Amino acid sequence: MPVLKRPLSAFMLGACLFALSACDSKDDPTPDAGPGVDAGTDAGSDAGSTEQPPPVIPEGHTLLTPSPERQTLAWDGAVKPPRLAFVARSGRHYDFAAEARQQGYVLTLRDAAGVTLDQFDPRPGFPFTWHWSGLTEGAVYTVELSQGPSAAGEAWVFRFLDQGLDDHGDLPLTASPWGALEQPLTGLGEHSGERDVLSFATVADHVYAIDCTFPAQDWQLYFFNLEGANYSVVNSDAFAQTQAATAFKSQGGLHLVSIQDLRPAPSSETYSCVLRDKGLEDHGNLFNTGTQLPQGTTSAQGKLDYIEDVDVFDLGVLPGHFYRASCTLEGPTPCNVHAEHGSDQTDPHPSVTFKAEQSRHFVWAQGDRVVPARWTALPYTLQFEDLGTDDHGDSTYTATPLKGLSQTVQARFFVLNDHDVFSFQTVEGQRYQFSSPWREGQEQVFSFITTEQGSAQVAPRTHVGSNWVQTFTAPATGTYFVEFRAGIEANLGDYTFQFEALTP
Repeated sequence: MPVLKRPLSAFMLGACLFALSACDSKDDPTPDAGPGVDAGTDAGSDAGSTEQPPPVIPEGHTLLTPSPERQTLAWDGAVKPPRLAFVARSGRHYDFAAEARQQGYVLTLRDAAGVTLDQFDPRPGFPFTWHWSGLTEGAVYTVELSQGPSAAGEAWVFRFLDQGLDDHGDLPLTASPWGALEQPLTGLGEHSGERDVLSFATVADHVYAIDCTFPAQDWQLYFFNLEGANYSVVNSDAFAQTQAATAFKSQGGLHLVSIQDLRPAPSSETYSCVLRDKGLEDHGNLFNTGTQLPQGTTSAQGKLDYIEDVDVFDLGVLPGHFYRASCTLEGPTPCNVHAEHGSDQTDPHPSVTFKAEQSRHFVWAQGDRVVPARWTALPYTLQFEDLGTDDHGDSTYTATPLKGLSQTVQARFFVLNDHDVFSFQTVEGQRYQFSSPWREGQEQVFSFITTEQGSAQVAPRTHVGSNWVQTFTAPATGTYFVEFRAGIEANLGDYTFQFEALTP
């Protein structure tokens, strides 16, 4: 039976809706009944009738009725793409299933007021199914197609199906209100691909958490907003569990949650979810909202309230001192701690060392960003340790001077980006030597010699006995500098070197 016809007359459409069954138009629709009959002479009418007039299909749109049959539309790029319309029944779930098409196109669903409810451009060469529910009884919805100017001459094949009752809407603008928070909400995965979308009002900077129990392991759960931003997505791809939980921090306004049973077949088993307002997060996630800690603070507590949570601390410090910040999370999950201008370290980052340049320094903690199937807030402890002042300068202006003809120097690398600079006086043609114990099985402490202007000097370095030795012949009388760097984490900590002015 053909499904796409010319627009129905008001009389035929009213009869179809009255019978609550699919109805196709005829090629030659019956004319309208003509002028209205006086209510007092119409035996089939009631003087007090409140019957609503039948919905009107917009001009230029073809009425679409649900059917399992495949429909084919010729779509020549030289003509205007087809425009369709259908009359919805409340509580029903509609699938618009398009077969693969080589030419690109965009499908748009709108309500009678012209508000866009759904829009998507499927990937060429692949089929795609739209899921629509939460629609208004007797309302007219339009389906419009658009395509690029180069697409032409390819038929468009689809099916428009009524998949039966749906307990919660699929579309953001037709979402069911959640209702009372803290109260369990139940739902069904009536058929493959459908989802339940529920809306709820939020307070800015509050954390909202949802906890669900599913009858099977195939599910997906996440929050999102009307602008399309998704938060804290969890699903069963990597977790063989029937419990799911996630959380996010709201920027305020209306937000939505998507609950989807991914099983390929419908089920009569229900899922159950509870949504909670967890209140304000405990620490800000920006530099200007970070929690201030006074100088001398040795520890701070907090919790990671949601998966993407970052807790920032504005720590009071002593300029020129090195500090180590360490983070420990309760449970097996690793904690990451970072610091402004902190040292480079391999993942994960349970601690970080930094040199304070001013009286305050930013440190922040976060999780490992591996999304668990069932999120719970993660308490942690931050510890701060003052390692003391830098033992040697790190520039030509703050360099430690080397004195005499021979000197043994003790030094320490606090972090990978820590470097120690020393100055020494030279006489043209004089040789100067630097040596340090050879470190077996690892790279040696890195060293190089420069002028006051930063120009690198030729100074060969060799392995001699138990030391490495670097010899420099001064091309001119003046001040030169030698700089030492760790290079690798294994070289962090104490080191020594010997400085000697060699005889000519």
